[in-house]
Amino acid sequence: MLYGLEKPRKSKAPQAILLIVLALLILAGILYATGFLGRMSGDTNAVRLRCVAGQHVTPFGNSVLYYDGTTLFCLAPSGSEKWSFTLGSNAGFDCQGGTLVAWVDNQLFIFDENGRSTYNDHLSGGTVQFAKAGSRYVVAVVGSGTSPTLVIKDLNGMTLDEERTAYEDSLILDAGFFGNGEYLWITSLDVYGTVPETTLFTMRVGQMNTGEVSLGDSLCYAVKYSGNRLNVMTTRQLLVYDYRGTQDKSATMLVYGWRLVDWTESASTAELLFAPSRQTEDGAFMTELRLIQGSRDTRITLPTNCVGAALHRSRVYAFGEDSIYRAGYRDTRFTSFSLPMREPVTDYLGMLSGGSALLACGSDVYLVPLK
Repeated sequence: MLYGLEKPRKSKAPQAILLIVLALLILAGILYATGFLGRMSGDTNAVRLRCVAGQHVTPFGNSVLYYDGTTLFCLAPSGSEKWSFTLGSNAGFDCQGGTLVAWVDNQLFIFDENGRSTYNDHLSGGTVQFAKAGSRYVVAVVGSGTSPTLVIKDLNGMTLDEERTAYEDSLILDAGFFGNGEYLWITSLDVYGTVPETTLFTMRVGQMNTGEVSLGDSLCYAVKYSGNRLNVMTTRQLLVYDYRGTQDKSATMLVYGWRLVDWTESASTAELLFAPSRQTEDGAFMTELRLIQGSRDTRITLPTNCVGAALHRSRVYAFGEDSIYRAGYRDTRFTSFSLPMREPVTDYLGMLSGGSALLACGSDVYLVPLK
């Protein structure tokens, strides 16, 4: 044995450093998944979501839905995943009425807010063209081309009504529930007429039709229930009807050159926000707005070019490339809030019920709480 020589000791420092790096990486992954790392500084915060703008990103109450071509995902406002459901390719979904309905070919799905499927089955009669969700029922338009069948189901999938005769030789353009989800409106187009004629039907679910109105040859592009009445937007006029389809002619307004961009389901007075039609096209900027509240008609000039606008809690919000602009209905000036994103905002995708806006910066999607 040799004395005076010690065996070199292996340093533990590199191992400790490696463990620290791994721990930091794991922590970063957790924070990113929960959306914490997406929070940025500025006049307001922003959470970067994991979806991209082309994935049908849609508000669902105070959550966010997106479809990646196979699976439907639901995200919390923090950006974390709440649930997911595999639908398959070429699926569609709708959640405007507070419930979620989805479809693929002739298969229909109904979900509750927790992502649990309360109904999942194939419908007879052909492919589902589209479906709409309400708070109490869903409606599906089934069949290819003209003369489709309208199928109404409750949230457990029980069929309450089927109607085809009224839509013989017609295309069903759109449908939606109103009046606490108890009533349904439908718009259809007679494809064999000498001139294109649109008809508005109203009905109480489970009972006979309550009204049928000819809207003429003007293109009807939206029907919104606000102020306890149906507000029908055509390319020429704003027309107002009650649940029986009786028109309030005194409420008719000329909206030629303007297009609806947002609305609120107010119980007292309709609140409808318009922008110039040419400024609502893809890639165009908005420079002015028009707010219609019952008989009150207000023009609003925006402080800069904006990519979108919305109504929330009796305020108008406009979304610029680097700022959000806010004004009360009777304010004479906008209040501005700078956005923390480094890239310019390119699109407004919708608003959560809790008051957070979905904004796109190219393909990236951010959730921004409004003030």
